[in-house]
Amino acid sequence: MASITPTISNTIGQSDRSVVLVTWVLTSANPDGLPIELPEFSRFTWQYEATWGAATLTLQGSNSGAGYFPLTKVNTAGTAATATADGGTATNEISRYVRPNLTTPGAGATVTVTLVATRATPVRT
Repeated sequence: MASITPTISNTIGQSDRSVVLVTWVLTSANPDGLPIELPEFSRFTWQYEATWGAATLTLQGSNSGAGYFPLTKVNTAGTAATATADGGTATNEISRYVRPNLTTPGAGATVTVTLVATRATPVRT
């Protein structure tokens, strides 16, 4: 199994690097996304579209880069950010690292996960 390297785009929005778009394509054979370090961003909105193949996606965070915990959905009283169908969510925590992970890889799954991370205070050029 290989960890999936994300594609990162800094050219969306105002082009002042205040918004970042990150995309991972996870599969049953390669179920974990390489983490990215975005501590200067304060809003995280995730979208996931897939051929699910009975997979379960968990959005995760870490401050150490070694142990990961499930991020929680905004306004849901601590509900873990997991999915088994297409959709999206915003998450609460601002951890040093974030990543998507197929905690149940399923069979024949292909899950595209996109993250839009936004700075609380935009950078002005």
